[in-house]
Amino acid sequence: MSDRLISRPRVEGWPLAAIAGLLITTIVLAGVSAANKREAARQQAARVVVASLQERALVFADGPGGDVLVRDHRTGEWLEPIVGEAGFARGVLRTLAQARLRMGGAQTEPFILSRNAANGLELSDPISGRVIDLTSFGPDPARVFLGYLKQYDSPSVSRVESKGDRL
Repeated sequence: MSDRLISRPRVEGWPLAAIAGLLITTIVLAGVSAANKREAARQQAARVVVASLQERALVFADGPGGDVLVRDHRTGEWLEPIVGEAGFARGVLRTLAQARLRMGGAQTEPFILSRNAANGLELSDPISGRVIDLTSFGPDPARVFLGYLKQYDSPSVSRVESKGDRL
């Protein structure tokens, strides 16, 4: 055997501390992420089913001059369009439409606008399962959509289950 020693690089001092810190940070972040996913799944399973007092199936389409055309899906009747900027309404509809397109849904399928027993106003997409609570943004933005339920005098009592994401 040779008397020659094999030289190995040593990792000590601040490089060792940096590597240890990086490993610990990675493990902690992975744990936090897993906990958040479990909590989200628990909340999804615990969603309360609220009876819908009134609901209406609506189809939205782009109109001339940037307006949003609104049609009652059941009767085919064209309703009052959403005119002008209406940034809130456009944002809500864009969010739902993008989720629907990602799921492979058609733009001709209706969205469901409903008022529930808890006095909430929701716009949902049965294709993607997404639900937006319109009243969580305040009373003024929700009025744009509330008008479509007030025009509709035939309330239906049914069960609305939120099986999708709540925004």
